Amino acid sequence: MAVFATVIRGKRNDGYYPVYIRVSHGSGNVSYIKTAFVVSEKGLKKTYTKSGKEKIEVSDPRILKECMNEIARYIRKLNEVDNEKMSIHEVIQYLTSNEETDLSFTFFANEFISNMVNQNRGNSSRNYKLAIKRLHEFFGKDNILFSDLTALNLTNWIESMKDSARKRNLYPTCIKTIFNAALLQYNDEDRDLIRIKKNPFNRIKIPKNKPSEKRSIEVNVIEQFFTTPIREKVFGDYTKEQIAHDVCMLVFCLAGINTADLYDLKKEALTKDMKLCYNRKKTRDKSDYEAYTEIKVPAIVYPLLERYKGEKGLFCFSERYCDSNTFASVVAKGCKRICETARIVENVTPYSFRHSWATIAINNCGATLDDVAFSLNHASAHKITTTYIRPDYNRIDNLNNKVIKFVFGQ
Repeated sequence: MAVFATVIRGKRNDGYYPVYIRVSHGSGNVSYIKTAFVVSEKGLKKTYTKSGKEKIEVSDPRILKECMNEIARYIRKLNEVDNEKMSIHEVIQYLTSNEETDLSFTFFANEFISNMVNQNRGNSSRNYKLAIKRLHEFFGKDNILFSDLTALNLTNWIESMKDSARKRNLYPTCIKTIFNAALLQYNDEDRDLIRIKKNPFNRIKIPKNKPSEKRSIEVNVIEQFFTTPIREKVFGDYTKEQIAHDVCMLVFCLAGINTADLYDLKKEALTKDMKLCYNRKKTRDKSDYEAYTEIKVPAIVYPLLERYKGEKGLFCFSERYCDSNTFASVVAKGCKRICETARIVENVTPYSFRHSWATIAINNCGATLDDVAFSLNHASAHKITTTYIRPDYNRIDNLNNKVIKFVFGQ
């Protein structure tokens, strides 16, 4: 009769340990079934054999419970056949056949998203959470299996989101990313263990997203936004309007920097010669050069560096707001109040000033698309060529000075 145990075999590059079920059958024959679970160092414990030899065992109660359920199912399955004469290979093959019907996509997706959060990719994980939520709403069940993700079901799910081109592109893309990660986790082609036998994404086409809405605003609207009288303080604290005014000034005068980056900037990002050096948060994990950029801080925003000086970070935003999304929300509300006071009909957000910086740079300052892409820290279309060249960040400073002078005359 086969004997089962929950074990680990080695550490992955990301620091996690894949969990296996060890199967002993016959005279000293041992093999392993890879599970969907992983544990961190916290989910392990040291034990010792009677001879004093150290052993590392899984201690995470949730993982142990899930594996015990798997083992119980394996035992029930083996009891249905005469397994005494089966080889260890035949036992493993029998136990893992048709496993796709039992694999939980929901469980794997939750683990995938949890790992994203642990890797400080919380913002990116939000879209994955929304995609999973929308998928559960469509299927009407709490636990979606991999066998549920057929080409037909996914096609119908995509069609159910026809009200939003962005969702029809973004959410299936997130699900496809998770599914591809599961293929790497569950399928072991070297050992001929294929638990997910079909990839439905090979047979469906994810709709393309529509181009981003052009959010730039006219120069006269920019001037109106920054010159409209607003309340500076209430009870000794800066108002949302004042914070929005100043943050948008920072965004525009620092070549369209994102609010998420303003929130994250460390003190060491600003050098003694007033160079701001940082990695753009949105793409730092996707870029070969980690989305690094530099820009000379223009004198026009020197007062804001002092006004919002942080104790730990470059700015106090990370100390004042719980996360970058809350910070962005406060700034957006402040922008709305300024627009109401100034009777600006356009929908002005911090992103408007990033788009406007790019538009003015090209239309009024003679910049090229490559100049603007480089300044905005977009991925280069010349990926191979860029690996040969040492970037000259003075290009950003020169263009930024032209844009600021065009709008503010200084």
